[in-house]
Amino acid sequence: MVGAQGTLEKGNQRFAGGKSIAHAWQKGNVAKTGALGQTPSVAVLTCSDSRTPAELIFDMGVGDLFVCRNAGGFDTPEVNATFEYGVAALGVHTILVLGHTKCGAVTATLEGKPVPGNISLLTKALQPGIKKIHQEHSDLSKEDQLNHAVEALIRYQMLEVIQNSELLQKAKADGKLQVMGAVYDVETGRVRFLN
Repeated sequence: MVGAQGTLEKGNQRFAGGKSIAHAWQKGNVAKTGALGQTPSVAVLTCSDSRTPAELIFDMGVGDLFVCRNAGGFDTPEVNATFEYGVAALGVHTILVLGHTKCGAVTATLEGKPVPGNISLLTKALQPGIKKIHQEHSDLSKEDQLNHAVEALIRYQMLEVIQNSELLQKAKADGKLQVMGAVYDVETGRVRFLN
């Protein structure tokens, strides 16, 4: 379990440095996971932003990560059910909440302007995680406020994922599950893990 962050960090270093290796062996891995099933050790909650494909960011292959994506990367009952399945049936031992710079969903939530259609469901879901940003960081630029909001949202979602699931709470209490947070920089390709 301790090695998950190190494995992800090394994969991200390869990706950001233009030295990805996972795709060189995908064909064999596809056949293997097709025949034997999947055994991911890390589940990832991240944004659906097209610039944030977790498998590529961490230079992982088919069957390595168990990923849930939605705009803003927030917890839902369906995300919890998915992660419960990952822990109970697949052997997932780490959940990573991965946010990213320049997140449009977080920007829309911070701006608080009316949004069309069901997009308001997203901004409403993200609001609790970032509600204090304007108060605590009113002196900062919009970009810096956004960066603080992304981190605040990650930390909030790290708590939500566990608090909303008895199964995940028990796995964490039993030392069988860890939850980590990280920010992906869409300009540099680098991931920074949060303490």
